[in-house]
Amino acid sequence: MIDLGGRLSGESLHIGPDTAPDRYRLLRSIGRGGEAVIHLAEIELAGGSEPVVVKVLDSKATLTSEEFERISARWNEQAELLRFVHRPGVVGVREHFEGPPIHRPGEASDRAGRALVLVMNHVDGLDLRDWRAERDLSLPAERREIVRTLEQLADVLDWLHSGKATPSGRQVIHGDLSPGNVMVDAHGQATLVDFGLSKLTADHQTAEIWFTPGYAAPEVFDGRRTPGTDRYAFGAIAYFLLSGQSPPATPGLLADAMAALPQIAALDAERRARIAALCSADPEQRPLSLAAWVRDVRQAVVSVGQDVQDTPPVPAIPQAPPLPPAPPAPPPRKRRTGPVLSAVAGVLVLAAAAVVGVPLLGDKDGDKGADGPNRAGGGDRPTSQPSASGSVPSDPAGVSLTTLAPVAKSEYAWFDVGNATLSSRHYDTALVPAGPYEICDGAAQYDLGGGWKTLTMVAGIDDSSKKPTARINVEVDGASVWTGVIRIGSPKTLSLDVANGKRLAISYEDPGRTCGMGRLVLAAPTLKK
Repeated sequence: MIDLGGRLSGESLHIGPDTAPDRYRLLRSIGRGGEAVIHLAEIELAGGSEPVVVKVLDSKATLTSEEFERISARWNEQAELLRFVHRPGVVGVREHFEGPPIHRPGEASDRAGRALVLVMNHVDGLDLRDWRAERDLSLPAERREIVRTLEQLADVLDWLHSGKATPSGRQVIHGDLSPGNVMVDAHGQATLVDFGLSKLTADHQTAEIWFTPGYAAPEVFDGRRTPGTDRYAFGAIAYFLLSGQSPPATPGLLADAMAALPQIAALDAERRARIAALCSADPEQRPLSLAAWVRDVRQAVVSVGQDVQDTPPVPAIPQAPPLPPAPPAPPPRKRRTGPVLSAVAGVLVLAAAAVVGVPLLGDKDGDKGADGPNRAGGGDRPTSQPSASGSVPSDPAGVSLTTLAPVAKSEYAWFDVGNATLSSRHYDTALVPAGPYEICDGAAQYDLGGGWKTLTMVAGIDDSSKKPTARINVEVDGASVWTGVIRIGSPKTLSLDVANGKRLAISYEDPGRTCGMGRLVLAAPTLKK
């Protein structure tokens, strides 16, 4: 049986076209987008191997045969057009094909069904979320690096939107820009790596909706993507890079937050208005040239004579005070761990999948350890409140999230109830990853019912974990309320606003995308009124 990572225990797996079905050896899964699975793979060339990224959509996924045939025809057309796009800053497409599904070497004919495959160049680097986490905006050199990255992205998007990317002059629209879809290599080159949702027409209409919360323009909810849609997402990315926080979910709030950034607030009113216009709800009001927009921002963020004190930090969203220390307790019981399903569309998604509305399960965008904006959800059962020892006594004002059964979860990894130790402090009640495989990513959703105001918990990596980090994303009704990277020895006490929320979604993944996530712990997770 093939697992989530595309591996059969102890054996290599392959995929390729009908004429060479074993062409690509799959090494490991590095993400998902809807029904598509993305693999790091290798191809043998001139006596050596070269890494590539292979995106696979299997007909055995939850698609009807009619849907798969419709995807195949449209996807082949779009994938072929993507091969015309050649420029630094845009990931290269090597080939695309329909062929046998994932199989053992030499056994392609034994597998039923078909698969759509897109093969892209491998970009070695950090995605924009992790790259931003390493930047200190108080330092002039770091501010220049951030502006330089925005300039690179602005130039390549202006070029794609200009029609110069294809011989016919057809505009290329990315369609799902977010920090998870941008890679920055060791030389500082930023590259767009996810064109799975690209629309190669200027005004492509579709009934299906895909989006990354916080980065989606209002028209996306009507199934429409245009160059203006990419420009709005670029503005949200700029806000993330300049603030280190996830962008607000609505255009008005994003525009206000952008204008209120310390770097921008110091500008004159006319320039502030030009900058905030990129976040307008009306696509026609958004500036056409992203390169010109970045020049305005550069003057605010990087100026002659500006030193460390010139740019005050963005105020952090307050967290609940840390719980008092507790005496040492026995070590945690060993638990199984499992892989994760990426929650944010930050993952590469097949252009084919875009045709039929395969749902994205997440581009979890945000800064490492940076608290995102808060909102909320609820329920109506009695719960518990963490005590000083980390145990969960009765509390009529709320309910422990561990008492709620998930209403939805990823197929291979989710949350289970367990116990753990964070920084020598033992917790009897916690949510921990569950699943039979090596941890890559996972997700679970809970029905809150509306009526709760706050979700509190202590997020950390178990002291016995061999791996030091994990990324989590918490959403309420599709809007991110907190996202960040958790490190061993540095648990975070979170107090998240979930007011009137109906559906709580929590996802987790390995920040390095190597299926080496630390043993994540959500200790004493408590919903309170």
